[in-house]
Amino acid sequence: MEKEKINTGKFNHAEAQRTRRISRYFSGILLLSIFLAGCTTMVQKGGEVIEGSAFAEKTTAVYRSVPAGKGTRIELRELISREGETSIEITNSAWPGLAFRGNYPDNSGNFELTSARILSSHVQGWNEFSLDLLGNAAFSGSNLRINEAERIQISSGKIRLKSNYLTGPTALTTLRNRRERILALTEWMIEKLQNDYSVVINNQREFENYWKPILFPELMSKKKVPSDYTTENAKWRRADSVKWNLSYTQRLFPEGLREYRNSGAMLRDWEEALPWIYIEYSWDTAVNSFNINSLQKTK
Repeated sequence: MEKEKINTGKFNHAEAQRTRRISRYFSGILLLSIFLAGCTTMVQKGGEVIEGSAFAEKTTAVYRSVPAGKGTRIELRELISREGETSIEITNSAWPGLAFRGNYPDNSGNFELTSARILSSHVQGWNEFSLDLLGNAAFSGSNLRINEAERIQISSGKIRLKSNYLTGPTALTTLRNRRERILALTEWMIEKLQNDYSVVINNQREFENYWKPILFPELMSKKKVPSDYTTENAKWRRADSVKWNLSYTQRLFPEGLREYRNSGAMLRDWEEALPWIYIEYSWDTAVNSFNINSLQKTK
């Protein structure tokens, strides 16, 4: 966060000091509430208010799924920027860290899906970024359909980790590198389960409960360790305060993921980006869940 600038031409020194104290006080209260809440929505809104982006666009119309307030709610907002540019944002309460952005629909209701905004929060901060898309959708009457949403590349983003706040090229490089690792991991996960129809994962909690013991048996209690995990004649390596079973890594993971796990980087990504990993893993399911035929205008 940039240091606050004081216009000495308008304020004397005492007033400037008082202004800074008040600003720090309320900023501290806001940040504290964000982290304690542990809620994706709070983190998103808190970050927007601090940076001023919450006031960059104005909502001109809102459409919500029916019945409102019960179960999953899909919401489509028509927005206008300060510069007069119109756009669409679509959210789904089942995927609180995911929002699709697109151009304003033409006369037939068709519009280009341009990006996905992903916010992945954790106990020590968050990853927030815009993922460019090659996609198209249609909105007509009460019907919303996403026809295509091909993921391209992260175009911008921010990272908060403890007291560190990254923006610009540094954040972009870090996010892109992390996404490469996440995609390699989720592609392996999907391939591993592609013919196993006994495993059904419906939400992030089920995703975590299934995959964490497989990825990190060293961190699990004995009753949760996979049946094929063994320490007999195993080779070990300590990284990031964890003693990793190299023999297990060699037996289960493809070559491209072995150092990723043995170095502790996989665990760091899991702890700092679990919602993001789940979104990438479930991308097709997430996209399809936005299709609906019961939107009603509420504003």
